[in-house]
This record gives sequence, C-alpha cells and structure tokens, in this order.
Amino acid sequence: MNSSVETIRGAENNAQKRPVGGLVDTFRHTLDPKKRLTIPSEWRDALGNPTYVYIMPSPTEDCLELIPVELMERTLARYQDADLFDDDADADAQAIAAHSQMLKVDAQGRIRIGDGLLSHAGITAGVTMIGGIRKAKLWAAELKPASQSGKLDLTAFRAVAAKRKMLAREGARA
Repeated sequence: MNSSVETIRGAENNAQKRPVGGLVDTFRHTLDPKKRLTIPSEWRDALGNPTYVYIMPSPTEDCLELIPVELMERTLARYQDADLFDDDADADAQAIAAHSQMLKVDAQGRIRIGDGLLSHAGITAGVTMIGGIRKAKLWAAELKPASQSGKLDLTAFRAVAAKRKMLAREGARA
C-alpha cells in the first residue's frame, strides 16, 4: 500500500488520515444468499470507508463498474452546472442516471446490486473484481475468471508501460 497520506475533512471537520491510493489488485468474491457483494476491505480503506458507492454498466464491456463517490460527484457536478436548456447535457446526464445505482455500503462492506445490473453483466454467483485505480470492473467469474495457473497475463500491463515510456520520451524531446 502506498505510504503517502493525505488529509481529508469529515462532516465534523475533524482531520483524518488515509492512504493516497486507488482501487488496485484483483479479487474474487461470491454473492451471498441475499445477492450482496462484499467490497474488498483494501478498497474500502482506499476510498475512506464510504457509506455508499455507485454501480453502472461498463459502456465498453459486458461488466459493471464500481464508481467511487468522489469520482461520480465530480461527473454529476459537470451536468448540474450545464445550462438549463442544454439538451445534449440533459440527454447525457439522463443516460448516466438511468443506468446507475447509488448503493449503501453496510457495516460489513456489502452492497446489494440491483437484479437488472447483475443480469446485464451475467453475474449469478462468483464475481471477479479488477481494480482500475479510479474505478473498478466487476465481472461474472465465468466471463473473467481469476488466473488458474498462477501466471499473470501481463499483455495489457506491458502495452501501458510501453505507451507511457513513449510519451515520456516525446515529452523529453519537447
């Protein structure tokens, strides 16, 4: 875990310390009999133990996205600040709002994702949760199983590293 620390202000204006980090690592959990999913404690800690989170379908893949409160609130604020008669902003905001759920996180760190979203992602029991730093993807375990061999698939990681290296070189030339 990153040892950097930032100060955040609570509702009572008391300073609290929490690690500066994000949603990292991959976890495999199972829905309980009431179809609740436990958010990994590492992620809850990184998010400052939120009382709620947002869930929405991924716009690009057959999975769900877990969106931290701060990220969603920044996104919502952009739409709230739009002009009253901005039809494009209204249509975009409605598309996001209609497909999102704001879910309470209980004392054990569980959330109850609505049946429609679970069905969309094909989640019936096992869930593979993949961190993406700012947000996380929730996959039906059957569609995105955890590595069985213990060997990591580093294809995407290596592509990102190569891209970042190329951008750093271009920035050094400028």
